[in-house]
Amino acid sequence: MSAHEQKKAREIGMTQFISELGQDVRYGLRVLVKKPTLTIVAVLTLALGVGANTAIFSIVDAVLLRSLPYRNPDRLVRVFFNEPGVGLRDVRFSEPELEDLQKRSGVFDDVTPIFEGNEDVIGDGPPERVDGVNGSFSYFSLLGVTPQVGRLFGPQDFVPGWSDNVVISDGFWRRAYGADPNIVGRILRVDNDPQIIIGVLPRGFRHPGPTISGEPEVFAAGGFVGPPFPKPARSARRFVNAIGRLKPGLTLAQAQTRLTTMAAELRQAFPGDYPPKTQWTIEIQSLQETLVGNVRPMLLVLLGAVILIVFIVALNIANLLLARASGRQQEVAVRLSLGASRGRLVRQMLTESMLLSLIGGVAGIATAAGTLRFIVRFVPSSLPRLNEVRIDWVVLAFALLLSVLTGLVFGLAPALHSAKTALASAIREGGRGSGYSAKTGRLRDVLIVSELAFAVILMVGAGLLLRTMRDLLQENPGFNPTHLVTANLQLPNPNDRETDPYRDVPRRATFERELQRRMNAIPGVELAAITSVLPSTNTNPNAVGGVPNEGFAIEDRPEASLQDVRAERFQISPDYFKVLQASLVRGRAFTEDDEDGKPLVAIIDESTARKYWPASDPLGRRVRFARDATKPWTTIVGIIKDIKSDGLDIDGVPHIYVSSYQDSNKRLSVVLRTPLLAAVLEPQIRREIQSIDASLPVFGVASMNDVLDRSLASHRFSADLVGGFAGLAALLAAIGIYGLLAYMVGQSSREIGIRMALGARREDILRMFLHRGVALAGAGVVVGLALAASSASVMASLLYGVRPRDPAVFLIVPLLLFAIAVLASSLPAWRATKVDPVIALREA
Repeated sequence: MSAHEQKKAREIGMTQFISELGQDVRYGLRVLVKKPTLTIVAVLTLALGVGANTAIFSIVDAVLLRSLPYRNPDRLVRVFFNEPGVGLRDVRFSEPELEDLQKRSGVFDDVTPIFEGNEDVIGDGPPERVDGVNGSFSYFSLLGVTPQVGRLFGPQDFVPGWSDNVVISDGFWRRAYGADPNIVGRILRVDNDPQIIIGVLPRGFRHPGPTISGEPEVFAAGGFVGPPFPKPARSARRFVNAIGRLKPGLTLAQAQTRLTTMAAELRQAFPGDYPPKTQWTIEIQSLQETLVGNVRPMLLVLLGAVILIVFIVALNIANLLLARASGRQQEVAVRLSLGASRGRLVRQMLTESMLLSLIGGVAGIATAAGTLRFIVRFVPSSLPRLNEVRIDWVVLAFALLLSVLTGLVFGLAPALHSAKTALASAIREGGRGSGYSAKTGRLRDVLIVSELAFAVILMVGAGLLLRTMRDLLQENPGFNPTHLVTANLQLPNPNDRETDPYRDVPRRATFERELQRRMNAIPGVELAAITSVLPSTNTNPNAVGGVPNEGFAIEDRPEASLQDVRAERFQISPDYFKVLQASLVRGRAFTEDDEDGKPLVAIIDESTARKYWPASDPLGRRVRFARDATKPWTTIVGIIKDIKSDGLDIDGVPHIYVSSYQDSNKRLSVVLRTPLLAAVLEPQIRREIQSIDASLPVFGVASMNDVLDRSLASHRFSADLVGGFAGLAALLAAIGIYGLLAYMVGQSSREIGIRMALGARREDILRMFLHRGVALAGAGVVVGLALAASSASVMASLLYGVRPRDPAVFLIVPLLLFAIAVLASSLPAWRATKVDPVIALREA
């Protein structure tokens, strides 16, 4: 055959294929319209499965898969300083160590330190508390950011201390200044310092790191080598975070090797600053991994849950189509006898399935849009990149691909089954309306068992998460949270220390005493106290606003034995434990006389006592914070029962409490013992605080129960979502087994009539169909338990107080699903007993 003839043959073949495909599509649409009930059920089921998957995938895509929205995001890294010898990661670092990264390592184009925290700001409106970021003058150029108004920081702005300029976010610009285009040059007071606004960030910009409560809105910069910063010293480690941009062409592994080598050289050059036992070193991690690493297990579990849902949906629809295909055996046999090829029939059946899946996919996308808005409302605010969650072209492509794959999954088995129909038997069976063969029965049984197995996996996962949530809700926080109201405020930190009205302990103690006096005077308040950290809120000690583990010395113990002696230090007022109704084990609480100028005192919790004084009495012993020989000793005067300060799911962290009149903190929380609601007290609390200092914003007024509840947001979100998916899976599995047995009853009416005519009792008929349902349920449960047991370990990081293979969950879940399956089986089985043998034989 010549090339021209081959080309012409291909054109004819393509034309014929397009024509036949058009015929298949038109015929498929007629079939779907002809069976509206089946079509509607299948489309709604598909919409549910595709919609749930698309909604969760949009979150996974935004958080885990999508590149960070910065210039060359693959070169951005987070820098960690670690002391693995004493079990510490992400410790603070000093200005000389920052300079080592910038100039000595040969690894970075640029590195910037970052201070994230609260700022008290006063613009054109009342004072408010916002999140702020303080970095170097290269912060924005490192990220590749351009302003929408004005300009950003650059090398020309360098000063040794803090700059007098500030950059604000788009959100703050719109909220506080009404998007004034003439914003540049306006004055914004930040912690009482007048700052000149030089620019506004673009709307989509987000700081690549954790914050206290939301997105940063005020950005400042400093040189860190002049006042108010102390003289640079290697041991003066005050920087918390650092991000850097790797040099072009340098891989993460190559950069890590160079930094490890440099760290070893520094340990050797400065042994006094890097004790051998700490094994001080430097680690880098991609910035994206740093942001999302902690939430990856939760999101992958959720994605796995919705993938199981779509499998169950596909199996359910496959059963529906298989039932329809069994009823079309006579039609298929006639078409085969008239010359249609089996391949042509398979293509026709698959076209119908693909049409169904595409219609369901479109409905699924619409469902996802509504579902996503609903889900995002319950997503923990700590989830990074939440603002980037949206349904874009990538998500739409995923939904389309998922719909196509689902159509192939649920359409292939019925199509192949129909194409293998034997002509003679099909025409014969079709003539009497049966259409239910042993081979069809086995295939449908496999589908139902698979569906039940997937449902078991989901229900086991939900059971583990719900047990974790139940245990956390029942966890004793170490105090009585009922009838407690909390409020937060932050004292300003101006750049010029001499302008700070709260610059030393006596001034802060005077403010705290007046604050407590006013709080106690509010009608309905029984007692008030102050703390630097509310219980359950120090969930990430090394992050923004956290209280890190701090090294301390113990009197009469050698220095070499103290490298891993650390605790979290909280400042509290004398009545704090009384307000919380926490139990003092031994010793005494703080008094009003424990103030500046008096001997320093501390109270430790039981975890600290057990860890550092396991065989002796810590009362009367003395400790020295930061192991600084110039600082005075602090005497331990009491032991308190453990309070869950780091989260209800964190145990055994050592804590030391000191009097806020001797060592105060500028981050304050007021705790009130009162029967009144937080909403009722909020205006009075705000009025009393601002009557002392009108520049102080008050924020986060809430009941202590709400504070504890917020600390469980991640656990609650995953438990609720997976629990909902598990309930849906159980419902779909019940519908599947009900549909199978109902179909069997309908197709076996002639057999039932014969059996009853020959003397079978109704109990025998009931037992026959129930036995089938019980056998399928039992097989599905056994297979599902085996799969759940083999995959349960992937959920370990999401559990608390519950083993991944918890016996109670692995016993209750299968029994529950088995009961649901038996109940679903009993309905068609009972209907089978109502078959009239005379009518059944006459119709047959």
